[in-house]
Amino acid sequence: MSDDAPAEDELSFGIRVQSAQDVAQLRWLLARADPRLIRLTAARIATRLAPRPQQVIAELGLERRSRPRGEAGPVPRHRPAAHARGRQQGWYAS
Repeated sequence: MSDDAPAEDELSFGIRVQSAQDVAQLRWLLARADPRLIRLTAARIATRLAPRPQQVIAELGLERRSRPRGEAGPVPRHRPAAHARGRQQGWYAS
């Protein structure tokens, strides 16, 4: 089994894992939330398919970002005009 594959106990949470990104998100979630709360949340928001890890993270109100939403990052040096147009169109926070 590779490092990207979910462990057997990670599959018992009722969360749909389809990619390496899902595995990473599930591991991140397990490090920050109570396993019982994860199971209950997954069961509550489940539809026909089990929810993906990102859905459970959002439902629990956790944020998995290096910087908060809306915080502007550095302007790319090679694209200042395109960045300015994007800002005017509302793609970036001011």
